[in-house]
Amino acid sequence: MELNLPKKLAKALEKEATDARISLHAHIVKKLENITPSTEYIDINKLKKGLPVLVEFLNKIPSVKVIASDLSADAYWWVKLDIDIKHKLAWNVVQELGFVLNYISIQEPMPTVFKPVSPPPYLNGGPAEFLSWVVESTFNYIDPEWVKEMIESRLPNPIEDQKKWNKY
Repeated sequence: MELNLPKKLAKALEKEATDARISLHAHIVKKLENITPSTEYIDINKLKKGLPVLVEFLNKIPSVKVIASDLSADAYWWVKLDIDIKHKLAWNVVQELGFVLNYISIQEPMPTVFKPVSPPPYLNGGPAEFLSWVVESTFNYIDPEWVKEMIESRLPNPIEDQKKWNKY
């Protein structure tokens, strides 16, 4: 396979390879292996089926309402949430989702990120109205239903039982 890269990108990759003391070819292969799923996981239908399952589950969490969700053309997905910050469990929910989706394990991190998003506050208003949250896949072809199972296995059960959330 021959690959013609833009000069700026080629130069950056060559520098990285030199710093890592490996060949440019080995460096590029390593980078691609880290972001390319096995062929057994490349199934867009699994994503289309799994995303509504994740959305339904997230909607059961106290203080959470899913605003939107979608798949990208390159098989990443996202779910945008509204978390009612006036709800007594809102910050527990943020903390729990932040732990599971961002930092569950240093050795095997989840292929997701959970983060706040907002339009410019100076043009709109405060967090009660305009602060939203997003869950995004950080690798393509990650099954949203599997992510739901990971969240479900680590959060209060049943998820909608507010008494189960009152552990702190």
